[in-house]
Parts: sequence; structure tokens; C-alpha cells
Amino acid sequence: MTDSVQEENAEEPAIAGHFYRIPRISGRIVGIWPQRIKGVGVGVRPWHAHLRFLFALAVVLVGAVGELSYGCVHLDNLVVALEAFCPGTTKAVCVLKLWVFFRSNRQWAALVQRLRVMLWQSRRAEGQRMLVGLATTANRFSLLLLSSGTMTNTAFNLQPLIMGFYRWMAELPGHIELPFNIILPGFAVQPGLFPVTYVLLTASGACTVFAFSFVDGFFLCSCLYISGVFRLVQQDIRRIFADLHGDSVDVFTEAMNAEVRHRLAKVVERHNAIIDFCTDLTRQFTVIVLMHFLSAAFVLCSTILDIMLNTSSLSGLTYICYSIAALTQLFLYCFGGNQVSESSAAVADVLYDIEWYKCDARTRKVILMILRRSQRAKTIAVPFFTPSLPAFGSILSTAGSYITLLKTFL
Repeated sequence: MTDSVQEENAEEPAIAGHFYRIPRISGRIVGIWPQRIKGVGVGVRPWHAHLRFLFALAVVLVGAVGELSYGCVHLDNLVVALEAFCPGTTKAVCVLKLWVFFRSNRQWAALVQRLRVMLWQSRRAEGQRMLVGLATTANRFSLLLLSSGTMTNTAFNLQPLIMGFYRWMAELPGHIELPFNIILPGFAVQPGLFPVTYVLLTASGACTVFAFSFVDGFFLCSCLYISGVFRLVQQDIRRIFADLHGDSVDVFTEAMNAEVRHRLAKVVERHNAIIDFCTDLTRQFTVIVLMHFLSAAFVLCSTILDIMLNTSSLSGLTYICYSIAALTQLFLYCFGGNQVSESSAAVADVLYDIEWYKCDARTRKVILMILRRSQRAKTIAVPFFTPSLPAFGSILSTAGSYITLLKTFL
């Protein structure tokens, strides 16, 4: 048994050690990492994963409702309201992300398995090096998001403790101060329960960070893996004609054309599988991406205004970290979507550059079929938005316009 396991591990491609490395950690902490398919069915989720999810959902939901309610009650003070609306909006979107992944866990697990199969198919060193490079980039961006989110949550939770310690040292009157501006029942802030409330609010912030670092990192990793598979298709197309050594002939022979058609048929099958996977991934992410993009300009605007209007240096530092996390979140979606569209369109460029003119009419029709489908770049599009780098610039511009408008009322 041990020998067979070692043999199976030895056959794992290089990409295996990098597959969703950072998002997997965050997803397991909040109990929503899609379970791997085993045999013909989906592996049963362990009971402790359900408990972790329920705890994360509960504390994040309480934080979202309490903070948004606080902002609505204190609309007369813009700075105080924004300090509540900003994290409250992020938590509300995270509640949606948690629920979508938990509710459709089997579908997510099936998508992960399909993507694993596509990545594991190519064992060539050149292809694996390319995939590992893309996976490393995705994991580094995911780690940046996790780190910036953790720094933001730490700053929120340390600020009241630092201010309380300062008041104690200066012998100033103390008062109850929580990590977030939030409305809670009166008993929750009583002296006996206050430490428990503080810890639960800290957990609410931490679960929010792990939730969005998993979901957003999962999206980026999936997009870069899809980009990698499109690039594998490009490599396969180039290799088909390179292996023929057709430089010495002006026209391919019948045998050479038959070989090209046979190998192109496999390319067509893989290309269709990738496009179908993109469609299914888009369907699963539609609500998440739509809500994230709708809230992105408001969150960015709120964080930047908090930095500009806040007189406390500690609060300013907190919202600088928040701005970095919010910008990273938005950039991951736009960068991932951009990579998918560019790599899918690049397949058409590769087909145009090969020696298609040496093929017979039957083979050219196969090439033309792939070419025409490749010219329609595949995108991760949702209603009103298509994640891309131009969209990233557009949202930043919108946030700047909101800031300029709001400043006129201050």
C-alpha cells in the first residue's frame, strides 16, 4: 500500500504542489474549501467543516448587520458613518461569498476536479514550468491579499487597546470602546461579557479576511490556471507543425495532413473543454463578481475619505491598510479576467502564424474552425461588468469622482 502511494505521488506533476496553495488554507479555516471528488461521487464534508462555516457565517453576519445599522443611525456624522459603512459593506459581501460557496460546494468541487484534470494532462517540462510560474504569481497575489487583510483587522483590533492603555497611563477616564463601530445588545457590552464580545468581534474581522482571501484568491488562481491551459493549447499547436519538420516541403503530403488532422482533433477537444469550463466558472461566480464590483467603488471611496477626514493617526494607518486590501481585491478580479481573455485570443494568433498554407483544404477547414472560435476571446463576464484591467481603471476613476463630489458637501 505504501509503495503504491509513493508511486502515485511520484507521478504528480510539478503544478500539484502549487495548486490553490494559499486560497486552500483560508478556505479550510472558514470551512468552505471544495472537497475533492473521490470515485464517482463527491467526498463527504467533515462535520467540523460545517461547524467552522456556521461560526464564520454567524460572526461575519452579526458584524455586517451591526456595523451597517450603526452607520445608518449616525448619518449626521459622515466620518463616524463611513467608519461603520466601510467594514460593514465588506462583511455583507463576504456573507454572500460564504453562502454561495457553501450552498454550491459540490459544484465548486466538480470545477476544481475538472481544472485539476486539465492541468495534470500535460507532463512536459516546458508546460509544467509555465504552469508553476502562473501558480506562483497567483499564490503571491493571494498572500498579499491575505496579509493586507490581516494587517487591517489587526489594526482595527489594536487601536482600542492602545487608546485604552494610553488613557490608563495618563490617568484619564476610561470608556468602553470596541474594534468596530457597531450596534450590539446592551448585555453584550456589560463588564462580564465585554471580553467575550471583543474576542468575537475580532473573530468576525478575521473570518471576513479569510473569507475574501479564499474567494478572491480562488477566482484569481482559477483564471491564471485557465490562462495556463490556453497556453498549453498554443504549445500543442506549435508542436504539431514543429514535429512534422515541414520546412523542406512546399506542400504537406496526405500522410502529413492526416497526422495534423488527428492531432488537431485532440486540440479541438481540449479547447472546447476549456471554453466550457470558463462558462461554468462564470455562471458560479456571477453573483459574487457582480456584488463585488457594485460595492468596490463605494468601499474605495469610503476608505480614502476616512484617510482624508480622520484626525487620528492610528485610524489613518488602519484605513491605509484597508485601502491596500480593497485595491488588491479589485485588482485580483480584473487581472485574472484580463489574463483569461488575452490567453484565449492568443490561440488565434498562434494558428495564423503556423504553416497552415501548406495544408490541404480539409485540414485548413479544421484550422479555420479553431481560428474562428478563438477570435472570440473568452471572458469572465457578468451583467454590467467584465473583469479586466480597463475595468479596474474605470472603477478607480469612478471612486475618484465620488470623492470629489462628496468633498463638496463637507
